[in-house]
Amino acid sequence: MKGFWNQKRWIFAGVLGLSLIIVFFVARTFSQESLSRKLTFSSQWILAFRKWLDISWWTKLTYRIDYSKYEETYKDATELESVKSTVQNIIIKNIDNRISKLWVSDYKSYIQKLDNETQILVEIGGIADLDQAKEIIGKTVELEFKLPNDAEDDTAARKELTNKLLQDITANPDKMEELTVNKVSDDIYYNSYEAAPLSQLPSFYRDNLALLSNLPLNEFSDVLDGVYTTTQTQDISGNIQDIDLDGFTFFRVLDRKTQERTNITISDVAEVATQKGLTYDDKFDIQSTDKGIASGTYKVIDGTLWYNNWEIFSNQEARKVRILAIAPESTVWKSLEEIAASETAFATQIADMKRQLSNNITAEITGLTELSNDWISTAELQQGIPSFDAESSEPVQSYKTDGDITYILVFSDIKTASEKQYAFFKITWVDASTFEDALKMQTLYTIQDVFVQGTLSRVTAQTPDGKILNGANFKYAGVSSSQIGQPVVILNFDDQWKEIFCHITENNIWKQMAIFIGWVAITAPTIQAKICDWSAQIDGQFTPASAKELANNLNDWALPAPLILMQEEKVSPTLWENAFIGAVIAFVVGLLLIWVYMTIVYGFKKWFISLLSLTCFSLVMLAIVKFIDYALSLSWIAAIILAIWMAVDTNVLIFERINEEKAEWKSDESAIKIAYDRSRNAIKDGQLSTGLIGLLLFMMWINMFKGFGAMLVVWVMLTLLINVPLIKELLLIFYRDDSKKK
Repeated sequence: MKGFWNQKRWIFAGVLGLSLIIVFFVARTFSQESLSRKLTFSSQWILAFRKWLDISWWTKLTYRIDYSKYEETYKDATELESVKSTVQNIIIKNIDNRISKLWVSDYKSYIQKLDNETQILVEIGGIADLDQAKEIIGKTVELEFKLPNDAEDDTAARKELTNKLLQDITANPDKMEELTVNKVSDDIYYNSYEAAPLSQLPSFYRDNLALLSNLPLNEFSDVLDGVYTTTQTQDISGNIQDIDLDGFTFFRVLDRKTQERTNITISDVAEVATQKGLTYDDKFDIQSTDKGIASGTYKVIDGTLWYNNWEIFSNQEARKVRILAIAPESTVWKSLEEIAASETAFATQIADMKRQLSNNITAEITGLTELSNDWISTAELQQGIPSFDAESSEPVQSYKTDGDITYILVFSDIKTASEKQYAFFKITWVDASTFEDALKMQTLYTIQDVFVQGTLSRVTAQTPDGKILNGANFKYAGVSSSQIGQPVVILNFDDQWKEIFCHITENNIWKQMAIFIGWVAITAPTIQAKICDWSAQIDGQFTPASAKELANNLNDWALPAPLILMQEEKVSPTLWENAFIGAVIAFVVGLLLIWVYMTIVYGFKKWFISLLSLTCFSLVMLAIVKFIDYALSLSWIAAIILAIWMAVDTNVLIFERINEEKAEWKSDESAIKIAYDRSRNAIKDGQLSTGLIGLLLFMMWINMFKGFGAMLVVWVMLTLLINVPLIKELLLIFYRDDSKKK
């Protein structure tokens, strides 16, 4: 083997070995975290090649553009159509950009009109998982600017909106989440509950238990109004406050299933009572004895179910009190005499009210607002009304606070600290055996609902003539630092933004402008002056990493209007079944004919050299295709087959030159080297002309031509860099002994 290995042969061996590893053991897989394809090792070497739409399973996604905010703002039909056209173009461009950044070349996106509805269709290959495709295509980070809603009463409009949502969802029940989930900035909330007991559902369902229990599965309820649930928030002073979410709701029950209860709660008892059509009073019956029933348990006594909810104010003094409040008339712009007269009249009014309440503790008196009517501990009374006299035995008492509000307290009962009292939930006409059987099992509900807040808190920022700020004006986001060195996100916009933003800020000074990104309120600065600039700064207590992440999300995923996925399907390859099999048969038959011809004309040794050179050529070509992760289409496969066949021309040209040199009685080694040198220019010229044709085809915006042209360019490069030099080295290796004999 001495003298066998030279620099060229080592290079060829390295290239061939690397190609074998790539073809047999390397693949690209999709990463959900980075939304891109990464190099990995795989034993499924052939299956790891990416395939174009015409030879692989592919995904077809149909999206509807949600133009609702534009339709609410632009009343002129011509202007609205112009805005819609702009939004469509931006969305198509963004979809193309985000896919190209992810190295996904095998796709098509286009717009179609169907029943006066604009749809975007995306056909993407190489992703068998629909969830992956939807994550790439449908991700939307919408940029919205909102101002406080100054409308006096928009309840009727909100109910109409809820009815419209119910109508749309009823027509597309499988798209309930898609049609509502991204409308948080419009105070529209989609909620779902999986196998949840009644105690874990919002209070809305306990108030509508009969409907919840009897509504047929998968059918939508009518639009219902009222309190959906109660949530807690902090006021400016940091105090926790209960806030009722009041508005409109509709829902559907997907499933009801039962399981044995491990702990009986008051909600469970109420649920079973409602299911059995039994009536009960929501108010607790206060008793001085526990009736032999421990707290949190129940007992049926003479047809009445008593549920001992708890011992009220254990070891505390408490009072059953009705709390009413009244405020005096304003004394602004009144004289001292008028103020004194008003105070006297107000005192007389309070005394008269107390007399009426002493005679009838349940009396309804004009001017008094009832705040509560329940048991309350003496300590809580003293905390709420510091001047409260716990020693007074008067049944009706009045106290004036620093805020000029007067509280009138009407006492109907008192409990000392040592006394015991229990709050009982009572249901009458109970059949103990059947009720307890039902109570042993609880119902678990799987529910989807939509809650629309009764009053819209914020509206889209717009100029007096109706122009709005939105993602259509957005260009790009960047990260910078504030004056105190904190990371901030800078939003940059086009020229039209400056004019719109200038008008909006001028007309809304001292109002908060909330900036929503991805339907989440990032910040809500107060407009303090007219602002005419091309950019907006977001201060959100960012870290450098979170500021960069937000900017990247906006740059990659921002769309001027949300996309709603209406249909998804996996489609079988359109041409693969017959065309690919035919291509493979044609390739094999053609290759056999070429090798038969080569064997007859040039002998077995040169045929074997051709086989080795074409095998190495093919392996390197396939390795390049897999490494760059380019999707194989029928045009690519046709070009590969053609390239391998045409590579034989190089062999034929060199072999003919060798025969010419051998005819002049030259040695094998000399004939090979001279034939290689004399044929190289002819081969190079032919390859360059073919490469130019391939480049022109690649530059045409037709995928079939692009794939074919790209493959021709790769073939030209490999022929010149691999095939031609490799043939020379193989000839020298196989004819080495013969040349030495000469």
